[in-house]
Amino acid sequence: MAAENGLRDARAIREWISGEPQQFSRAFFVETGARIDGLHARLDADDLLLLPAGGEPYRGPACAVRCSGALSEIGDELFLGDRSVELQDYVAAEFIQMVGPTAVCIGDAPGWRAFVDDAEAARRTGVFPTALLDPRVLLANRGALADPLGVASPTAFRIGPHGRVSIGIQGEDIGHVDDPDIMLASPLPRRMELASTVRQAMSVDGYTHRPWMGRYLNATDLMKMLRLTNGAARISGFGWAVLEDDRADAEPLTDDPFLIEVPDGIVLANTITLRRQLLSPVTAVVVAATQTSSALEIAGERVARRCDLDVSHATRLCGDAVAELGVHPGSRSVAASWTTRSAR
Repeated sequence: MAAENGLRDARAIREWISGEPQQFSRAFFVETGARIDGLHARLDADDLLLLPAGGEPYRGPACAVRCSGALSEIGDELFLGDRSVELQDYVAAEFIQMVGPTAVCIGDAPGWRAFVDDAEAARRTGVFPTALLDPRVLLANRGALADPLGVASPTAFRIGPHGRVSIGIQGEDIGHVDDPDIMLASPLPRRMELASTVRQAMSVDGYTHRPWMGRYLNATDLMKMLRLTNGAARISGFGWAVLEDDRADAEPLTDDPFLIEVPDGIVLANTITLRRQLLSPVTAVVVAATQTSSALEIAGERVARRCDLDVSHATRLCGDAVAELGVHPGSRSVAASWTTRSAR
Protein backbone atom coordinates (compact mmCIF):
# COMPACT_ATOMS: atom_id res chain seq x y z
CA MET A 1 0.00 0.00 0.00
CA ALA A 2 2.84 2.40 0.84
CA ALA A 3 4.39 1.76 -2.58
CA GLU A 4 1.04 2.41 -4.29
CA ASN A 5 0.59 5.66 -2.38
CA GLY A 6 4.13 6.73 -3.25
CA LEU A 7 3.49 6.12 -6.94
CA ARG A 8 0.18 7.99 -6.74
CA ASP A 9 1.85 10.95 -5.04
CA ALA A 10 4.66 11.07 -7.61
CA ARG A 11 2.12 11.04 -10.43
CA ALA A 12 0.19 13.81 -8.67
CA ILE A 13 3.24 16.08 -8.61
CA ARG A 14 3.90 15.19 -12.24
CA GLU A 15 0.39 16.30 -13.22
CA TRP A 16 0.77 19.66 -11.48
CA ILE A 17 4.17 20.33 -13.08
CA SER A 18 3.10 19.35 -16.60
CA GLY A 19 -0.35 20.95 -16.46
CA GLU A 20 -1.78 17.84 -18.11
CA PRO A 21 -4.46 16.09 -16.02
CA GLN A 22 -4.76 12.32 -16.01
CA GLN A 23 -5.75 10.98 -12.61
CA PHE A 24 -7.01 14.33 -11.26
CA SER A 25 -9.11 17.04 -12.88
CA ARG A 26 -7.29 19.94 -11.15
CA ALA A 27 -4.12 20.23 -9.08
CA PHE A 28 -3.48 22.98 -6.49
CA PHE A 29 0.01 23.58 -5.10
CA VAL A 30 -0.37 25.30 -1.73
CA GLU A 31 2.69 27.23 -0.60
CA THR A 32 3.76 27.33 3.04
CA GLY A 33 1.68 29.83 4.99
CA ALA A 34 -1.16 30.00 2.47
CA ARG A 35 -4.74 29.88 3.74
CA ILE A 36 -7.19 28.00 1.55
CA ASP A 37 -10.41 28.27 3.55
CA GLY A 38 -12.16 29.92 0.60
CA LEU A 39 -11.17 27.03 -1.66
CA HIS A 40 -12.65 24.15 0.32
CA ALA A 41 -16.22 24.55 -0.93
CA ARG A 42 -15.01 24.39 -4.55
CA LEU A 43 -13.10 21.11 -4.27
CA ASP A 44 -14.31 17.61 -5.00
CA ALA A 45 -12.91 14.08 -5.05
CA ASP A 46 -11.31 14.56 -8.48
CA ASP A 47 -9.14 17.45 -7.26
CA LEU A 48 -5.61 17.29 -5.88
CA LEU A 49 -4.08 19.39 -3.11
CA LEU A 50 -0.29 19.51 -2.76
CA LEU A 51 -0.03 20.65 0.86
CA PRO A 52 2.99 21.66 2.97
CA ALA A 53 4.43 18.81 5.02
CA GLY A 54 3.58 19.10 8.70
CA GLY A 55 0.64 21.42 8.14
CA GLU A 56 -2.84 21.27 9.61
CA PRO A 57 -4.86 18.13 8.89
CA TYR A 58 -7.03 18.21 5.80
CA ARG A 59 -10.40 16.43 5.95
CA GLY A 60 -12.03 17.58 2.74
CA PRO A 61 -12.98 15.55 -0.35
CA ALA A 62 -9.87 16.27 -2.45
CA CYS A 63 -6.82 14.00 -2.54
CA ALA A 64 -4.14 15.55 -0.29
CA VAL A 65 -0.43 14.96 -0.84
CA ARG A 66 2.15 16.31 1.58
CA CYS A 67 5.38 17.77 0.21
CA SER A 68 8.01 20.33 1.17
CA GLY A 69 10.01 22.92 -0.72
CA ALA A 70 8.83 24.83 -3.75
CA LEU A 71 9.33 25.19 -7.49
CA SER A 72 9.33 28.96 -7.87
CA GLU A 73 12.85 29.80 -9.03
CA ILE A 74 15.46 27.93 -11.04
CA GLY A 75 17.32 25.59 -8.71
CA ASP A 76 14.41 25.12 -6.31
CA GLU A 77 13.51 21.61 -5.18
CA LEU A 78 10.22 20.00 -4.22
CA PHE A 79 10.46 17.06 -1.82
CA LEU A 80 8.10 14.12 -1.51
CA GLY A 81 9.47 12.30 1.50
CA ASP A 82 13.11 11.56 0.70
CA ARG A 83 12.60 11.99 -3.05
CA SER A 84 12.86 15.31 -4.83
CA VAL A 85 12.42 17.06 -8.16
CA GLU A 86 14.51 20.08 -9.15
CA LEU A 87 13.42 23.01 -11.30
CA GLN A 88 15.92 23.70 -14.08
CA ASP A 89 16.13 26.16 -16.97
CA TYR A 90 15.43 24.78 -20.46
CA VAL A 91 18.57 26.22 -22.04
CA ALA A 92 20.84 25.11 -19.20
CA ALA A 93 19.37 21.60 -19.24
CA GLU A 94 21.25 20.80 -22.45
CA PHE A 95 24.58 21.43 -20.73
CA ILE A 96 24.20 19.96 -17.25
CA GLN A 97 24.30 16.40 -15.99
CA MET A 98 20.96 15.24 -14.67
CA VAL A 99 21.29 13.51 -11.33
CA GLY A 100 17.61 12.97 -10.56
CA PRO A 101 14.06 13.91 -11.54
CA THR A 102 14.09 17.37 -13.10
CA ALA A 103 11.33 19.74 -14.15
CA VAL A 104 12.59 21.76 -17.11
CA CYS A 105 11.00 25.20 -17.29
CA ILE A 106 10.87 27.77 -20.07
CA GLY A 107 10.83 30.96 -18.06
CA ASP A 108 12.30 33.68 -20.24
CA ALA A 109 12.67 34.89 -23.84
CA PRO A 110 15.91 33.01 -24.62
CA GLY A 111 14.34 29.81 -23.34
CA TRP A 112 11.27 30.30 -25.49
CA ARG A 113 13.31 30.95 -28.63
CA ALA A 114 15.51 27.93 -27.93
CA PHE A 115 12.43 25.74 -27.47
CA VAL A 116 10.91 26.84 -30.76
CA ASP A 117 14.24 26.53 -32.60
CA ASP A 118 14.72 23.01 -31.24
CA ALA A 119 11.23 21.99 -32.31
CA GLU A 120 11.70 23.34 -35.83
CA ALA A 121 15.10 21.66 -36.09
CA ALA A 122 13.58 18.32 -35.05
CA ARG A 123 10.82 18.78 -37.60
CA ARG A 124 13.40 19.47 -40.29
CA THR A 125 16.19 17.03 -39.39
CA GLY A 126 14.79 14.43 -37.01
CA VAL A 127 17.30 15.39 -34.33
CA PHE A 128 15.67 16.08 -30.96
CA PRO A 129 17.09 18.04 -28.00
CA THR A 130 18.80 15.53 -25.76
CA ALA A 131 17.36 16.99 -22.54
CA LEU A 132 13.82 16.15 -23.65
CA LEU A 133 14.85 12.57 -24.38
CA ASP A 134 16.09 12.01 -20.83
CA PRO A 135 13.52 9.89 -18.91
CA ARG A 136 14.28 11.88 -15.75
CA VAL A 137 13.14 15.14 -17.37
CA LEU A 138 9.58 16.48 -17.23
CA LEU A 139 8.71 19.55 -19.27
CA ALA A 140 6.93 22.07 -17.07
CA ASN A 141 3.68 23.53 -18.46
CA ARG A 142 3.81 20.98 -21.26
CA GLY A 143 0.15 21.41 -22.15
CA ALA A 144 0.54 25.17 -22.64
CA LEU A 145 3.69 24.73 -24.73
CA ALA A 146 1.96 22.22 -26.98
CA ASP A 147 -0.73 24.76 -27.89
CA PRO A 148 -0.05 28.25 -26.46
CA LEU A 149 -2.69 29.87 -28.65
CA GLY A 150 -5.37 27.39 -27.61
CA VAL A 151 -8.05 28.06 -25.01
CA ALA A 152 -8.84 25.66 -22.16
CA SER A 153 -9.82 25.56 -18.50
CA PRO A 154 -6.66 25.64 -16.36
CA THR A 155 -5.85 22.47 -14.44
CA ALA A 156 -2.71 23.49 -12.49
CA PHE A 157 -2.83 26.24 -9.87
CA ARG A 158 -0.43 27.77 -7.34
CA ILE A 159 -1.75 29.39 -4.15
CA GLY A 160 0.74 31.81 -2.64
CA PRO A 161 1.19 32.74 1.05
CA HIS A 162 -1.03 35.82 0.63
CA GLY A 163 -3.81 33.86 -1.01
CA ARG A 164 -3.08 34.89 -4.58
CA VAL A 165 -3.95 32.23 -7.15
CA SER A 166 -1.88 31.79 -10.30
CA ILE A 167 -1.89 29.15 -13.01
CA GLY A 168 0.96 26.96 -14.16
CA ILE A 169 4.42 26.97 -12.60
CA GLN A 170 5.02 30.68 -13.21
CA GLY A 171 1.84 31.79 -14.93
CA GLU A 172 -0.73 34.56 -14.64
CA ASP A 173 -2.28 35.70 -11.36
CA ILE A 174 -6.05 35.16 -11.67
CA GLY A 175 -7.28 36.43 -8.30
CA HIS A 176 -7.52 35.70 -4.59
CA VAL A 177 -8.47 32.34 -3.17
CA ASP A 178 -11.24 33.91 -1.04
CA ASP A 179 -12.76 35.84 -3.92
CA PRO A 180 -16.16 34.25 -4.66
CA ASP A 181 -16.02 35.54 -8.22
CA ILE A 182 -12.77 33.79 -9.14
CA MET A 183 -13.61 31.28 -11.86
CA LEU A 184 -11.23 28.35 -11.50
CA ALA A 185 -12.88 26.44 -14.34
CA SER A 186 -13.22 29.31 -16.82
CA PRO A 187 -11.46 28.72 -20.17
CA LEU A 188 -8.36 30.88 -20.63
CA PRO A 189 -5.67 31.17 -23.31
CA ARG A 190 -3.15 28.41 -22.62
CA ARG A 191 -0.24 30.88 -22.89
CA MET A 192 -1.36 32.44 -19.59
CA GLU A 193 0.13 29.40 -17.87
CA LEU A 194 3.56 30.57 -19.03
CA ALA A 195 5.77 33.24 -17.45
CA SER A 196 5.04 36.83 -18.47
CA THR A 197 8.49 37.17 -20.08
CA VAL A 198 7.70 34.19 -22.30
CA ARG A 199 4.36 35.68 -23.34
CA GLN A 200 6.12 38.96 -24.14
CA ALA A 201 8.67 37.12 -26.27
CA MET A 202 5.88 35.40 -28.17
CA SER A 203 4.24 38.75 -28.83
CA VAL A 204 7.48 40.37 -30.02
CA ASP A 205 8.25 37.43 -32.28
CA GLY A 206 4.73 37.50 -33.76
CA TYR A 207 4.41 33.82 -32.83
CA THR A 208 2.59 31.74 -35.44
CA HIS A 209 0.67 28.67 -34.36
CA ARG A 210 2.47 25.44 -35.20
CA PRO A 211 -0.23 22.75 -35.41
CA TRP A 212 2.44 20.05 -35.12
CA MET A 213 3.96 21.26 -31.83
CA GLY A 214 1.94 18.88 -29.67
CA ARG A 215 2.95 16.00 -31.93
CA TYR A 216 6.58 17.06 -31.59
CA LEU A 217 6.32 16.75 -27.81
CA ASN A 218 4.61 13.37 -28.21
CA ALA A 219 7.53 12.31 -30.41
CA THR A 220 9.94 13.07 -27.58
CA ASP A 221 7.73 10.92 -25.32
CA LEU A 222 7.91 8.16 -27.91
CA MET A 223 11.70 8.34 -27.92
CA LYS A 224 11.67 8.01 -24.12
CA MET A 225 9.16 5.16 -24.24
CA LEU A 226 11.30 3.16 -26.66
CA ARG A 227 14.58 4.34 -25.09
CA LEU A 228 15.76 5.64 -28.44
CA THR A 229 18.60 8.06 -28.99
CA ASN A 230 19.05 10.42 -31.92
CA GLY A 231 19.98 8.38 -34.99
CA ALA A 232 18.68 5.06 -33.64
CA ALA A 233 15.43 5.29 -35.62
CA ARG A 234 13.53 7.62 -37.92
CA ILE A 235 10.09 9.05 -37.11
CA SER A 236 7.82 10.02 -39.99
CA GLY A 237 7.20 13.76 -40.02
CA PHE A 238 10.54 14.59 -38.42
CA GLY A 239 13.27 14.73 -41.02
CA TRP A 240 11.80 11.77 -42.88
CA ALA A 241 8.51 10.63 -44.35
CA VAL A 242 7.20 7.26 -45.48
CA LEU A 243 5.30 8.94 -48.32
CA GLU A 244 6.72 12.01 -50.05
CA ASP A 245 4.52 12.93 -53.01
CA ASP A 246 3.81 16.67 -52.52
CA ARG A 247 0.10 15.87 -52.19
CA ALA A 248 -0.26 15.99 -48.42
CA ASP A 249 -2.85 18.57 -47.34
CA ALA A 250 -3.04 17.94 -43.58
CA GLU A 251 -1.03 17.42 -40.40
CA PRO A 252 -1.35 14.14 -38.47
CA LEU A 253 -3.52 14.49 -35.38
CA THR A 254 -1.52 15.15 -32.23
CA ASP A 255 -2.35 11.84 -30.52
CA ASP A 256 -2.25 9.61 -33.60
CA PRO A 257 0.25 6.72 -33.60
CA PHE A 258 3.70 7.28 -35.10
CA LEU A 259 5.39 5.54 -38.01
CA ILE A 260 8.97 4.63 -37.06
CA GLU A 261 11.65 3.09 -39.23
CA VAL A 262 13.73 0.58 -37.25
CA PRO A 263 16.13 -2.15 -38.44
CA ASP A 264 13.28 -4.68 -38.66
CA GLY A 265 11.09 -2.43 -40.82
CA ILE A 266 8.42 0.21 -40.22
CA VAL A 267 6.57 0.07 -36.92
CA LEU A 268 3.34 1.82 -35.90
CA ALA A 269 3.77 2.95 -32.28
CA ASN A 270 1.13 4.48 -30.05
CA THR A 271 2.29 6.61 -27.09
CA ILE A 272 -1.13 6.33 -25.40
CA THR A 273 -1.85 2.59 -25.62
CA LEU A 274 1.89 1.71 -25.79
CA ARG A 275 1.04 -0.70 -28.60
CA ARG A 276 3.59 -1.37 -31.35
CA GLN A 277 2.90 -3.18 -34.61
CA LEU A 278 5.20 -4.08 -37.51
CA LEU A 279 3.65 -3.02 -40.83
CA SER A 280 4.06 -4.21 -44.38
CA PRO A 281 5.46 -1.61 -46.82
CA VAL A 282 2.04 -1.09 -48.42
CA THR A 283 0.30 -0.71 -45.05
CA ALA A 284 2.91 1.84 -44.00
CA VAL A 285 2.14 3.89 -47.11
CA VAL A 286 -1.61 3.59 -46.39
CA VAL A 287 -1.12 4.87 -42.85
CA ALA A 288 1.16 7.72 -43.97
CA ALA A 289 -1.30 8.81 -46.66
CA THR A 290 -4.26 8.66 -44.28
CA GLN A 291 -2.56 10.69 -41.55
CA THR A 292 -1.40 13.44 -43.93
CA SER A 293 -4.63 13.72 -45.93
CA SER A 294 -7.73 15.62 -44.85
CA ALA A 295 -10.10 12.97 -46.29
CA LEU A 296 -9.98 9.26 -47.07
CA GLU A 297 -10.68 9.97 -50.73
CA ILE A 298 -7.52 12.07 -50.99
CA ALA A 299 -5.53 9.44 -49.13
CA GLY A 300 -6.87 6.72 -51.43
CA GLU A 301 -5.78 8.61 -54.55
CA ARG A 302 -2.29 9.03 -53.11
CA VAL A 303 -2.00 5.35 -52.20
CA ALA A 304 -3.26 4.33 -55.63
CA ARG A 305 -0.58 6.43 -57.35
CA ARG A 306 2.21 5.20 -55.09
CA CYS A 307 1.31 1.49 -55.03
CA ASP A 308 -0.28 1.17 -58.48
CA LEU A 309 -3.68 0.16 -57.11
CA ASP A 310 -7.26 0.83 -58.10
CA VAL A 311 -8.43 4.04 -56.38
CA SER A 312 -11.53 2.45 -54.85
CA HIS A 313 -9.46 -0.41 -53.44
CA ALA A 314 -6.82 1.97 -52.10
CA THR A 315 -9.52 4.08 -50.43
CA ARG A 316 -10.93 0.97 -48.75
CA LEU A 317 -7.47 0.17 -47.44
CA CYS A 318 -7.32 3.64 -45.88
CA GLY A 319 -10.70 3.04 -44.27
CA ASP A 320 -9.46 -0.29 -42.93
CA ALA A 321 -6.44 1.49 -41.40
CA VAL A 322 -8.79 3.85 -39.56
CA ALA A 323 -10.93 0.98 -38.28
CA GLU A 324 -8.19 -1.47 -37.36
CA LEU A 325 -5.04 0.53 -36.59
CA GLY A 326 -6.45 3.55 -34.80
CA VAL A 327 -5.15 6.14 -37.26
CA HIS A 328 -7.18 9.06 -38.59
CA PRO A 329 -7.23 11.52 -41.47
CA GLY A 330 -5.17 14.59 -40.61
CA SER A 331 -6.23 18.10 -39.70
CA ARG A 332 -6.09 20.86 -42.27
CA SER A 333 -4.99 23.59 -39.85
CA VAL A 334 -4.72 27.26 -40.75
CA ALA A 335 -1.77 29.05 -39.15
CA ALA A 336 -2.85 31.78 -36.74
CA SER A 337 -0.59 34.60 -35.66
CA TRP A 338 -0.21 35.57 -32.02
CA THR A 339 -0.96 39.15 -32.99
CA THR A 340 -4.45 38.21 -34.19
CA ARG A 341 -5.48 37.08 -30.71
CA SER A 342 -6.28 39.08 -27.61
CA ALA A 343 -3.60 39.70 -25.04
CA ARG A 344 -5.45 37.59 -22.47
